[in-house]
Amino acid sequence: MATKDFKIFVVQPFDQKFDIVFESITEAAQNACNLQDKKPKIFRVDSLYDISLIESLYQALESSDLIVSDITETNPNVMYELGYAHALKKPVIILSEVATQVPFDTKATNILFYDRQKKRTEFTHRLQELMEDAIKSPEKFSATPKSSNKNNNVFISYSHKDTNYLDRLLVHLRPLEKQGLIDFWVDTKLKAGDKWKKQIELALSRARVAILLISADFLASDFIVDNELPPILEGAEAKGTRIIPVIIKPCRFTRDPNLKHFQAINDPKQPLIKLTLGGQEEVFDKISEEVEKYIAKK
Repeated sequence: MATKDFKIFVVQPFDQKFDIVFESITEAAQNACNLQDKKPKIFRVDSLYDISLIESLYQALESSDLIVSDITETNPNVMYELGYAHALKKPVIILSEVATQVPFDTKATNILFYDRQKKRTEFTHRLQELMEDAIKSPEKFSATPKSSNKNNNVFISYSHKDTNYLDRLLVHLRPLEKQGLIDFWVDTKLKAGDKWKKQIELALSRARVAILLISADFLASDFIVDNELPPILEGAEAKGTRIIPVIIKPCRFTRDPNLKHFQAINDPKQPLIKLTLGGQEEVFDKISEEVEKYIAKK
């Protein structure tokens, strides 16, 4: 019995830097297909030779057994082709480089992240496993993405003078975001032209967890005190928003009438600035653990 062709169409930005990713996709596809007694036929847009490229593109998407879409840099062409593949209910595997801010349209889907600066062995192996699963159970990869019923948004409030502490916190939260467990929001996600106040109000209204990086600068910020804290405190009262205070530097946290009732993640007498680097990392890990535990609750 002849081995059946298994067509895999790879959707990527037009840039040579993605060739190494294509090599991993090719290797993973060949291994996965061999194990499933399939003959892999792997191609992407630059291998289409039809005079009418757009028609060739549609034909490629329509005839493929699996679409692998790399949404790194949220390239408009890639996003359009991904949307068309979803509309066709084609099995799709989505990839993204870790540095990419995933657009909200794809947050409800499973995404395999990679890092081009690291060895690609692990990424290739994980992609191969996904492809094997897609060959055996294509319906698992062809469902139209649906919004999650679970609101796992994490809002981070901080003073810009404490940005170095924010950076370390984001490193510890990043694995939870990569796994799709949370969607954290911090004002560094604002882009030029955004209506920033509306964006912040929306993020606050969706927050299930609010992490407060508290210092004298935090408490002295008119914007934080007047615009961020009131809805955070209201959320805690009305819908059970989990507030996690982190004491960054010595300040009047325990004397603040609005905040003193909340349990800080660390001893207010031992703010992060007084701790060793290792001690600070332990606190950040504790925050990540607390967030993970809380969002696991129904």
